[in-house]
Amino acid sequence: MEIRNLITFTKVAETQSLSKAAKALGYAQSTVTMQMQQLEQELGAQLYERVGKQIRITQTGQEFLSYAGAIVRMSEEALMVGRQKDAAVSGSLRLGILSPLSPAVGSAIARYLQSYPQVDLEVQTVQNPDDLLSRLRHNEIDLALTLDTLYTDADLVHALEDQPVPVHYYTNKAHPLTHHAGPGAEDVSHYPIIRTSCYNSGANVSASRQLYIADPELALFIAASGNPQSDSSVIVPVPDLIAQNHPLFQNLARLNCKCDIPPLWLQTLYHRNKWLTGAMKAWLSDSQKLSFSP
Repeated sequence: MEIRNLITFTKVAETQSLSKAAKALGYAQSTVTMQMQQLEQELGAQLYERVGKQIRITQTGQEFLSYAGAIVRMSEEALMVGRQKDAAVSGSLRLGILSPLSPAVGSAIARYLQSYPQVDLEVQTVQNPDDLLSRLRHNEIDLALTLDTLYTDADLVHALEDQPVPVHYYTNKAHPLTHHAGPGAEDVSHYPIIRTSCYNSGANVSASRQLYIADPELALFIAASGNPQSDSSVIVPVPDLIAQNHPLFQNLARLNCKCDIPPLWLQTLYHRNKWLTGAMKAWLSDSQKLSFSP
């Protein structure tokens, strides 16, 4: 069983396309087809099937993929034996970030650029967590940094230890409820609540008016800038990590509310079929030294 055939198979599984795999590897499509046929003959099983113009990896192929990926990774690591430990990391990295996290992760990106000047970095900021996962699953990004409920999907690998991020109600620091020792759900319900893409459910508190503004930074700007004495002064349930990196944080106050809000989780993810490159490993290695929690 040739290692080059295993590399080709992992690339076909990653791209879900024979032609895209051939382009990525610099092969003719006929070469990729031949290599896949060789693998199927050796295994005595079908690894993929065509569904229209798409390639779908069979159940047997999915089981074999975990072994093929492990062998490919081991072969890469074996090639590093004898090389300098600090050999320059090169290649490319496509990093997808939930856009509200941009202020918190900006310094980490700057350090990465300085540490790995030979890496071509592409950063995509995405407002919606579902859109971010879709890009990861369609191989439009290599790594995804998101803030959401804890994902348990079998096709997602949690590359780093997930970090819980508390969620609290924020409002203008002169809001009447900021002087309350511990406002409850009844107190909060007299004011409008803004849900955001970063926290759109789970607060379980009624409100005089329910609003939705996708961008949590804009929602917090409205809370910080509004008239705090008005009955229309808004309250925003938002992760502490987002609020404490907001440019108007000095105008905001966190309510010491008795209303329970479940935390969200800061997660760094990649697809299980993804081949971990040196550029990806470098980001993960550096990220382990950092904490984005407030």
